[in-house]
Amino acid sequence: MMSAVKGYYDGKQIVINEDVKMSIGQEVIITILDMLRKKKKRIDLEKYMGRGKKMFTQDAQDYVKELRDNDRL
Repeated sequence: MMSAVKGYYDGKQIVINEDVKMSIGQEVIITILDMLRKKKKRIDLEKYMGRGKKMFTQDAQDYVKELRDNDRL
């Protein structure tokens, strides 16, 4: 059986947040989550405002591309 549980590192050891029955010597797999997140680039919405007909062609495509490029962690 395999289980996934949340926990944290307290500076000395890994602490599990849930009550899990384990035996001494039991094998575990530990996955370290990278908490360093990419700083999100703020999208300048004003550069797309009030553009009239042009907004419905190339500007709209650029706007959507910029949103997609910045939607990940």
